Amino acid sequence: MDRLKLSAPVLVLFILMLALAIAAVVTVQVLAMSRPSVQERFSIYLEKIAPRSMLVAATTQQRYEASKEFTAKLLAIFNVKAKIRLTALAEVTYVVPASNPSEWSVSWNSRTRVLTMTTPAPDCLLPAVHTDTIEIYTENSNILTNMIFSLKEEAARMQSELSDDLLARAKMTLQTPEVRTTIEDGLRKCAVHFCQATRLGIPSEVRIEMH
Repeated sequence: MDRLKLSAPVLVLFILMLALAIAAVVTVQVLAMSRPSVQERFSIYLEKIAPRSMLVAATTQQRYEASKEFTAKLLAIFNVKAKIRLTALAEVTYVVPASNPSEWSVSWNSRTRVLTMTTPAPDCLLPAVHTDTIEIYTENSNILTNMIFSLKEEAARMQSELSDDLLARAKMTLQTPEVRTTIEDGLRKCAVHFCQATRLGIPSEVRIEMH
């Protein structure tokens, strides 16, 4: 049987097509390797949107009760012996540390379009006390109305100390389901914005895992 012989032009064309195919495969691989991973893109994204070392996840307004130590100090100013409860509305901002992007991790499933985000433990800033909402309740003692008014005024002047005192109460809410859900919702919004900004598309689901 005679062997099939390729003419020189056909052979050159075949070799050229083979070389182009190999070059295309290599180019695709190089581009895939040079393109930042989802994790790398998220680190860059986080550095751009959170230059202040923290990401604001949620802000809530709640009524908190001051500690017995604070009320005792307040009563001592007027030399009043009584048992009181002091409460006030305060805005609390919940944040997630973002100064070190390596503490965050994201994974993207391109098939299911599910993004999983793992973050550091959330924290909160000093409560912003609304001094006009301070309320004082007496316990087993009678205090004149004008004295309660004076106590309220003094507590308002002690706003900074009251904020410090309420911080401990605010931090306790970090473990409550309602607050954690609110923080997670804020982080999901951030995750969706990241997906859109980096052209991953809108995720079908965002899973949040906080340490």
